[in-house]
Amino acid sequence: MRMKRNRVCLKKLLIIPVCVLFIFSLSSCNATGKYEKRDIDEKIIVHALGIDMTKEGKFEVTLQMLVQQGSGSNTPIDPSKSNSATVSQVAETIPAAIEQCETDLGKKAFLGHSELILLGKSVTDLNPILDYFINAEGISLGTFMAYTDITAKEILNIKVTSGTYSAEVLKEIFEESQKNGTSTECELIRHIDNIENTNGTTVMPIIKKIKNDKKSSNEKEDASSDIKFGETESDKSKNKSGNEEVGGGSSGSESSSQSEGGGSGGEESGSGGGSSEEAEVTAFYIDGAVIVKDKKPKSVMSRDEVIGLSFLNNGVAEQTIDAKMGDTLTSVSAASVKKQTGVSMKNDRIVIDVNLTIAYEFNKTFSDKEQKEVGQKAAERIHSLCQEAIDKALKEDNADIFEIHSLLNHNDYSVYEEYKKNPEEILKRVDINVSINPQI
Repeated sequence: MRMKRNRVCLKKLLIIPVCVLFIFSLSSCNATGKYEKRDIDEKIIVHALGIDMTKEGKFEVTLQMLVQQGSGSNTPIDPSKSNSATVSQVAETIPAAIEQCETDLGKKAFLGHSELILLGKSVTDLNPILDYFINAEGISLGTFMAYTDITAKEILNIKVTSGTYSAEVLKEIFEESQKNGTSTECELIRHIDNIENTNGTTVMPIIKKIKNDKKSSNEKEDASSDIKFGETESDKSKNKSGNEEVGGGSSGSESSSQSEGGGSGGEESGSGGGSSEEAEVTAFYIDGAVIVKDKKPKSVMSRDEVIGLSFLNNGVAEQTIDAKMGDTLTSVSAASVKKQTGVSMKNDRIVIDVNLTIAYEFNKTFSDKEQKEVGQKAAERIHSLCQEAIDKALKEDNADIFEIHSLLNHNDYSVYEEYKKNPEEILKRVDINVSINPQI
């Protein structure tokens, strides 16, 4: 009996501190929850960051944020209006520029929801940029990073009413472009991995802007042939059009300019009055890519070269390929199905044999014989695109954008050890042979 009483007393003594601990934990959770809610209310949610370089070698950082322009409590976001604003500041370092933006806003910037890091063509060295974003608190490694052929500030200032903000539309464009092969994989983690394994080499897509108005409605600029990355923009070309720009404080930040717009799929069309600015149509599109070597922009790849690179590296979900059958030009939808790669040594040359199996969907009815003919013509076109990419990157720029380091690591470690010591010389000894296997 005495034993039972002792056990009961012991249980009571244990229950009391457990209950106290439970109540304390509940109150702590409640307090923490209130603190986090209050903390997030004191921050600005940043959806995109733009980085440009001034002529003096300073960083101009542009933050794009979501602002609510609602027409009532039931519609906090008005889809008929652009719902983004930007703030820009210039400083010696990226953190200092962001801090000055925060001073203008009166709130801390929360970067955890950022979807895009956009680099202007004046950016010549990725070292300080990557160092910052690798170590920045809260930045997602899945954030897209790309170049533009103008300033990042100008792109992020474009008004978009089809989505909530420009970064959202740009993200959708990147995702769709990766499927059809017109853009390489451009997530931050992908660039970091490429650069670490290839002595500073990666490929970044180029986002461009189409701009038409009444005076030049038939005019389209193709700047891919004469883009010179690393040159700063003149003061006249800065801040031509933009969202509502907040801030405008010290350290050389540009004055804001506003223009209304509308559109869909990244396009803008006039909404309202009859001014020439409102009649402008602005659209984003991806055209080509920048080969980054030694963490610096090296050269520009054309759209066709990027498609060839996509077939060789990442595969393509669906790409329309033109094929000529007799005197008739037709097209087929091609998609990567399988990739087999072999590495061998021949007379001190490193030979990489790539066999691609491509499936076709025909856009019109063909006989079996015609399907084979069209499939073969499409295969020849894909082979040509791949060869263009190889000639551009490997033969002209001696740049490892074909994951050669990974192939050597898995197939011939002794050569891989040589590669790590002197990649420039090893790449000169590489030959890539491509064969296309049509799957009808």
